[in-house]
Amino acid sequence: MAIWHMESAVAVLSRYEENAKWIIKHYEELKEKFEDEWVAVLKSTVVDHDQELSKLVERLRTRYPENHDEIVVEYVTAKEIELIL
Repeated sequence: MAIWHMESAVAVLSRYEENAKWIIKHYEELKEKFEDEWVAVLKSTVVDHDQELSKLVERLRTRYPENHDEIVVEYVTAKEIELIL
């Protein structure tokens, strides 16, 4: 049983990674359509977007209960974000 869960987790992480890579590859296009919004990607497709993260997450959990953990949510902005570590 533990092996099945491990394979399942690896599959979910792999699909999550594919969605993250898709966002990176299409970021310029996303900026044109969704600048200053949170964008949700599942199966290499934008499935939803919103200016408010909490509203977006609530909708995603309702609409995609089976695979919401594969969805990548990214804030799309043309501004450079400086991270302070």
